[in-house]
Amino acid sequence: MAKKFKEISVIIPIYKDEKRLKKTLPKIVQYLKDNFTKFEIIIALDPPAGTTEKTAKSIFKNVKIVKNKKRMGKGYSVKEGMLKAVYDPVLFIDADLSTPVEEIEILMPYLKDNDVIIGSRNMKESIIKERQPFLRSTLGNIYPIFVRLLVIKDIRDTQCGFKLFRKDILKPVFSLQRIGGFAFDAEILLIAKKRGYKIKEIPVEWSNSKDSRLNVFKDSLKMAIDVAKMFVNSKRGFYDGD
Repeated sequence: MAKKFKEISVIIPIYKDEKRLKKTLPKIVQYLKDNFTKFEIIIALDPPAGTTEKTAKSIFKNVKIVKNKKRMGKGYSVKEGMLKAVYDPVLFIDADLSTPVEEIEILMPYLKDNDVIIGSRNMKESIIKERQPFLRSTLGNIYPIFVRLLVIKDIRDTQCGFKLFRKDILKPVFSLQRIGGFAFDAEILLIAKKRGYKIKEIPVEWSNSKDSRLNVFKDSLKMAIDVAKMFVNSKRGFYDGD
């Protein structure tokens, strides 16, 4: 890239991910150094964190750490990290880099006319390098249908862990977040839409992470229950704000 972008905050939610972080954090750091004038990386730790903090600081000494006092879930961790961000815009990215960090440059230009830019695995132009196992893929195909029926109709993929936000909308959106588990993505997008923010879905490259911590049956059930909660919360006006 000939010209650097100005600045960015990057939030990485972590739970027992030291091994994975050793492989992916150096790639993230190098990309940000090469392509941004100013940046920060915030590791949002959900205990038990093991030696993740030590590992992260050994790779990038200026990394910022946000810790939950107890196990709260990925959604809560992302929320805490996002609300601590300094630079604008703010990206949250999964530690496994299922979507390569280089895809940032695909999302960035759309911020001119939008407030939230989300990576998508479910668009015609999306590039799927490695697909999920059959069972997880099947449940993964059902979940977006459930989300569209009950929560937010015009987004094909709410769950891709690659989302870019304008900093000025973080507090109005994340302050209303109630879901702490894996389904939080759909809730955040629902809140943003109800608050009148513009959301743009962009096809990205994606590969399945073989060491994903999502339990196919247990977590899928929790996510379905959480979507039902979002539907009720929305009807009760909990996401309308002031």
